[in-house]
Amino acid sequence: MVALKDKLFALVKSLTKAEKAHFSKYARLSSVKDKPDYLKLFEYLDKQQEYDEEALNTHFEGEKILLHFSRKKNQLITKITESLGVLYESRTPETDLRRQMNQLPVLYEKAIHEKMLMKEVEVRVRAIKKLAEKHEQLHILMELFDWEKRLIVNQDKKTKEQETQTLIAEQERLRHILNVELNLRNIYSEAYLILTKDIELEITANRDKFERLMEYPLTINEVDDLSGKAKKYFYFLKSSYHRIRQELDIAYKYARLLIDIFEKEEKKQGFISTVNYKNQLCYYMVTCSRAGKYEDYPKIIAKIRKMYDNEEEDTLLLNTMSFLGLKYYLNTYQFEEAAKLADDIDRHWEALLKVTRKRRQLAYCYNVSVAYWLAGNVEKAVTWLSRILNFEDVKEGQRIVLFARILQLPIYYDFKDENLDNRVESTRRVLAKRKQLGDFESMVIKFFRKLVRTFQKDKKQALFQKFHAQLTEFQANNTPAPHGLEELLIWCERKNNGK
Repeated sequence: MVALKDKLFALVKSLTKAEKAHFSKYARLSSVKDKPDYLKLFEYLDKQQEYDEEALNTHFEGEKILLHFSRKKNQLITKITESLGVLYESRTPETDLRRQMNQLPVLYEKAIHEKMLMKEVEVRVRAIKKLAEKHEQLHILMELFDWEKRLIVNQDKKTKEQETQTLIAEQERLRHILNVELNLRNIYSEAYLILTKDIELEITANRDKFERLMEYPLTINEVDDLSGKAKKYFYFLKSSYHRIRQELDIAYKYARLLIDIFEKEEKKQGFISTVNYKNQLCYYMVTCSRAGKYEDYPKIIAKIRKMYDNEEEDTLLLNTMSFLGLKYYLNTYQFEEAAKLADDIDRHWEALLKVTRKRRQLAYCYNVSVAYWLAGNVEKAVTWLSRILNFEDVKEGQRIVLFARILQLPIYYDFKDENLDNRVESTRRVLAKRKQLGDFESMVIKFFRKLVRTFQKDKKQALFQKFHAQLTEFQANNTPAPHGLEELLIWCERKNNGK
């Protein structure tokens, strides 16, 4: 378990500038004289970069704050959470409705003794119900039934029994909708955990469990009868189900419907559940990638990148967005955008290493090298290329290491490496030793051998033109094209155009 002192320090450091300002004002509300000890502690911790209890004791030496210090730490945690509760109590319809619901018991207690106030209770219940229906807050609506029944009992009407029966029928209908939502939520929770660990369900036990979980969602035909939350769970499950069955157009359709719900909510309510939205945007990118539908990629990447300006800790999602986004930009020849995304990857690289397997790390290094190189930043391309060659003793992803052997030749040529001749021969020896010196690799080696020995500009230009023609012919006659061929074609075209 994390120590309390660490929790307190982490909580203080997690606060935004606005949250800190609000807390400082909130902390003084109940203090008419001196600054309370917990506020002094807050202000001290806020200025520190690391938690150091010895330094803290020295700072407050001789002050009463150190008496019962553990209790004062707990008090600070309580006050901070209270402050956040007040600051955000009307931030979402759910918290605003909960605040209004909490006021009903007190007002009703007064109305029992003063009948004139019962009308005010009725007005508030109706207002809460209208808002709860608008935002589909089903749990609030279920709680309101008890209040509506109390109001019927306190009215002098002959239709009490009929109104109560109508209310009970409405309650049963809502209970069914809520039960479906809860069932789908539970299935979603289990399925999400499985897919997070094994997104393609390559492990038989995970696939079997997922298929059992899908038995209930597959029986649902009337999607319009589902609540908004239930639709989110349903669309995610259906999209995942069809993606795994390689029914990629159907999977894409459901993924798109899911994103539409989030974005309609944002427009309607002025806010969005950021964590869930990020999750689904990344899964949407995966589904788009599988289905070959990339038209929404730029907008998705921009949205996720904007969210990461404030929440950098969510590395798993950053990993998905970065990896797929980089592939998209490279495949669509948007090298400047690829380099911008590579900058994000560079900034978060240490965190990404903790959540990615060696093979993906190698793929990152390769793609980032290409992004920087083709965007004109050869120095950074060399830096990332060197990281690949440091993986030579790692068994996983060795094909990428061999691809990098070919990639290094044009990159180091642009880098004006004086040792390029030795690199060419070293590449030939390594590929031959690994039995990877095929027709394509031999053609590349032959070209670079001639290139490093040619100094006249016109002869170099002739070499590039001939090499480009060879690459084009090779591409036309070989499917799939070997890795690195497309990058070399782009490079040759640029050289032929004098770039």
